[in-house]
Amino acid sequence: MKGETTAFFHEIVTRGHSLKDLLSSRWTMLNPRLAEFYGIPHPGHDEFLRVQLRPEHHRGGLLTQAAILSLTSDGTRHRPVHRGVWILENILGKTPPPPPANVEPIEPTPPESQKTSLRDKLLAHQQNPACSSCHSRIDPLGLAFENYDAIGGWREFETVATGSGAAPPVNPTGTLPDGRTFSNSVDFGKLLLEDLEQFNHTFLEKLAAYGLRRAITFEDDTALHELAARSAESDYTVQVILRDFVLSDLFQRR
Repeated sequence: MKGETTAFFHEIVTRGHSLKDLLSSRWTMLNPRLAEFYGIPHPGHDEFLRVQLRPEHHRGGLLTQAAILSLTSDGTRHRPVHRGVWILENILGKTPPPPPANVEPIEPTPPESQKTSLRDKLLAHQQNPACSSCHSRIDPLGLAFENYDAIGGWREFETVATGSGAAPPVNPTGTLPDGRTFSNSVDFGKLLLEDLEQFNHTFLEKLAAYGLRRAITFEDDTALHELAARSAESDYTVQVILRDFVLSDLFQRR
């Protein structure tokens, strides 16, 4: 799984792809083992190869890769809130406040009750005024990926350990705080592309923190805004973004 993400980013850089492909692409890098897990045909060679994606594969970009989806789960249960926080911080560049103290955790489904999806439990959890202000911004981001289980496998029904009755169908629809709606992760990816400038700034901030080996401060804002403008001029080509950063005073005088 990590190999896919590493090979994917290498392909993005060396083939002159844009930040747009990080959010939504029609291809990925697969070896036979991961291709089998995804249910995607593969030429059969052991190494990672570029594979074209079709709509029925339900993949594209970083956010539907198993490595990213597994990162925001505990390996057994998917965690929509964790997925939402990851997207908020790493794609949109916003850090949510810490949760308030003494908030009751989501209760497990009693054995005698009807099986309930985690989404429905989260919606009930949002009735708490102390939770709703943040969760209304966070939860839709993670719920867009309800079709993916804890390790990124595709599913149409949620496995619920306790309770009676049939497994509840997953519901990946949602509404963003600004009123825009989506019906699944593909639609959500298109909405992220509409906010590409925001991702551009976030990408540069993460790149700078990594390259400078320190936290970013307000004194870096001017240089980062200049780099962001140059990124837009290149149609957000990642190779150009990396080159401009390495040649910038911000990096060379670190």
